[in-house]
Amino acid sequence: SSAQIITAEENSQITVIIDYTSLPTAEGFQAIQTKLEAKAYSKIHLIKVQLLGQNYTQIDNTDSYCAEGASIEITQIQLGGNNVFAAVHNLLDGYKSNFKSDTAYICKNKQNLDMTYTVLHKGEQTNTKMIAKGVVSDSAKKTYRGTIDFKNGCHGATGDEQEETLLLSPTVINKSIPIILCDEENVSGTHGATLGKLGADELFYFKSRGISEHQAEKIMSVAKIQSVASLIPNQNIQEKILDFIQEK
Repeated sequence: SSAQIITAEENSQITVIIDYTSLPTAEGFQAIQTKLEAKAYSKIHLIKVQLLGQNYTQIDNTDSYCAEGASIEITQIQLGGNNVFAAVHNLLDGYKSNFKSDTAYICKNKQNLDMTYTVLHKGEQTNTKMIAKGVVSDSAKKTYRGTIDFKNGCHGATGDEQEETLLLSPTVINKSIPIILCDEENVSGTHGATLGKLGADELFYFKSRGISEHQAEKIMSVAKIQSVASLIPNQNIQEKILDFIQEK
């Protein structure tokens, strides 16, 4: 188990990359607690890359707090492990504070990925943007809960959560649970989810160029991960993610 506390002082910026990697056949249990505090007009970018072995169980919890004018951005790549439970909780307490999350995942075989994202809006004119995208295949199970909670007094707050999931097998179990709670009138909250398999037009496009359905699925899977991995300001980590996908 491990725990980290990351604090950005007023008007400062910090980027932290946490890379969870093990041998492909490794097994074990890992519990992580990460706490973020973004003080006034500061910015934190936290990046978590999970490339654990196929028999690992991981519980990863991230709690964050934003003061006035502060911003927290969380980028997560979920590729490894057997049972992974990832939770992110953020409190937008300060005036015009911001939270943004980008998550990408691939679930294969009998993997179980359970994700919970919750953002509480207390400050006025606060903003949330949450994006999750990934692929579920074989007999894998994926759950994504995204909650935006507008508390009384957060006048002018806005929130948006979007999910894109590519389903590549009829035996997958996919649960997408977007929630918007509202205790304030002058706010704007939106959510949407796109779930499904490759469409006939997409398959025709690939096949007309000599690309098989299996290859097309691989290309689309890699594209979803790369779109989020591109937000990581480290070329070595980006290449490591791509190598993991190719071997997965």
